[in-house]
Amino acid sequence: MKTVLRNDVPKTPALKGVLLCVFALICIFSDVRLALAHGKHANASKETATAVEAAGSPDALREFVLHAKAHWEVPVPLEQSLNLWQEVLDEIQRQGDWKSGSKYLILVDKQGRCIAHGYYKSAPGRDLTILRDSKGTDVVQELIEVAKKNKQGGFVDYYWNDNNNPSYYELLPKSSYAVNYTVRALEIELVLIGGFHHNELFPSMTEVLEEYVPEVKAGTVKDKDTLANFVEEAAEFVNHAYETTKGNMDIAELLTVSSRYEAWKHNEIYLFAITKQGLVVFNGYDPNLKKTPTFNAMNVVDANGLQVGKEMVKVAERGGGFVNYLWDNPLVKGDEINEVGKAKGTSLKIGYVKQVKLGDDTYILGSGFYPDEEHKDVIQMKTESRTLRIVIITCLILLVMFCVSWWKSRSK
Repeated sequence: MKTVLRNDVPKTPALKGVLLCVFALICIFSDVRLALAHGKHANASKETATAVEAAGSPDALREFVLHAKAHWEVPVPLEQSLNLWQEVLDEIQRQGDWKSGSKYLILVDKQGRCIAHGYYKSAPGRDLTILRDSKGTDVVQELIEVAKKNKQGGFVDYYWNDNNNPSYYELLPKSSYAVNYTVRALEIELVLIGGFHHNELFPSMTEVLEEYVPEVKAGTVKDKDTLANFVEEAAEFVNHAYETTKGNMDIAELLTVSSRYEAWKHNEIYLFAITKQGLVVFNGYDPNLKKTPTFNAMNVVDANGLQVGKEMVKVAERGGGFVNYLWDNPLVKGDEINEVGKAKGTSLKIGYVKQVKLGDDTYILGSGFYPDEEHKDVIQMKTESRTLRIVIITCLILLVMFCVSWWKSRSK
């Protein structure tokens, strides 16, 4: 019988140590993908980037998407690759690092068919290339193109509704970042997309209005000087809102929202805004005017034959100034005109117009007041009208005398 020496048998503490080391190695290698979940990737500036952080800035969104790509592209043995792919699909839908409220990820194939969607569970399998924003941008198609052109991906800006935002029906400017993502288990390349709404980065119009309410209002207009000051202040207000929100505002909506402060209307004094093509953007007295398809300021002629809209645009393009024309005074009965192509009334209105450029768009802001009978402009207008009538009557008398004289000479 063979004798077994004691020192051939491992001591219990040593055996425990070996087992612990083996267990630790198993844990390390089995969780290597988790350890690399938020590891650095090319162009990463920090160790973590989650859905919660994605709304911090465009750079944070970019980090978030690229970290997700790095997280899911970690090499694993072939037999584990399908499990990894299933985990990717699950993690996109699960609240956590890759999904938080309105910050989530989307996977589409190169034809725009949805593979996974962090918000809509019914989206997978649908063709997302049919989606266009309010300005006609083919959102998904452009995201696919920007991922194709740049190895590190890129941004696409557009407008969208945010279901998590109280102003659900308000179209919000949004940016999405897209990058190509390789599914090693299937040996296919998809496009990974993440996005955020700009109102999480820049002040909304409501926030701007809370901090900047126009000091000069319609009620301050008494004469030409206060009128000019009112319109200039309105232009300054619009420019301020545009710059503060980084261009993420609509002038019509801005003026409509801010009208609750009674800034743009007081009795017969009101602010208006038109495009250079004569389309009404805002009218402080008649909000429905911009919805009237038959009304275009460029086609309007007053009772004196003045082309009102064209004159306003011309004066505004020269740096702004006054325009006298005939219009409907809301406080006067009987001066109304309701004919297509005609000015709204026959009361003299002293207007002031100012051009405002917001990015690629140009608008004409204006307002006016109705002077009383003693106002010098009214007196001047009446004098000019009286002089014109005298000249016309004189010319007609001379024409009649000439015709009579010519007829007599011809009869002889």
